[in-house]
Amino acid sequence: MTSMHDNQERTLTGRRTILVVDYVGLRSEPPLTALRLEDHGFRVVEILRPPYVRAFDAAGYASALIEPHTYAGSEVAAVVTYCMAGSIAQEVAARLSSPHYEVPLVVLDGEPSTGEAIREQWGTALRRIAQMVGADVADGVTRALSDDELLAQPREIAREIHDSMTSIGAQQRPDGEGPGIARDVGIFAEWFSDWLVYLIAAHNAQWPHWGGDVLQLISKSHPVADWVGSRSEEVVEISTDRDGLVLDPGAKAAVLSFLAERIRDGRG
Repeated sequence: MTSMHDNQERTLTGRRTILVVDYVGLRSEPPLTALRLEDHGFRVVEILRPPYVRAFDAAGYASALIEPHTYAGSEVAAVVTYCMAGSIAQEVAARLSSPHYEVPLVVLDGEPSTGEAIREQWGTALRRIAQMVGADVADGVTRALSDDELLAQPREIAREIHDSMTSIGAQQRPDGEGPGIARDVGIFAEWFSDWLVYLIAAHNAQWPHWGGDVLQLISKSHPVADWVGSRSEEVVEISTDRDGLVLDPGAKAAVLSFLAERIRDGRG
């Protein structure tokens, strides 16, 4: 006769799905899929992929990421994430946890999304569009974004940013290539708006206390984040720069050890 303990043990050992929450964008660092966890028997699913979500807080963004997928409660072993996606990934882990298994979180070089970081990326977008149309971007085109404003008016901020991109893009090039460039600018503005909405959502986070464990892998000189809402935190510093973190064998070994312990013990 099969006992409840036997059923639970099979459920735990059957957890082989890793959900990846990683907005790769234009960054130089390798994607998290370069960890190659599938080589160790895991099913790796990237849930942050185009078409990108247009939600303005971490909870709503996470719900939209999960919605197109169906996962049995016994499938997900962990959520793995990178940089500023951590708050969204934590919401994903919280939604997929159960009293029998709190889904753990693996974070590589995690850091919060801030108003200053969003403003910096906004400026990057404007400079790239200005290069496309041969225009100048005056200092002060962007502005400071406060925490309160990002929480209270995220849609309005996203619209302001998008409008500023298309406004610069509307300037005519002196070589007469206006129509083609305008089309390219429109495509770029939509693409970059997806990225900035994601950053706004990551900023507008509640950091739920879901009871899961967190493994932080950090590259040299990267600050350690105080992970709110976790049951426990383990920090492993990898002796490499940020570009080499995902590809470092020590990082992969730490991830596999962390996952094996939690799946075995049933304590996500």
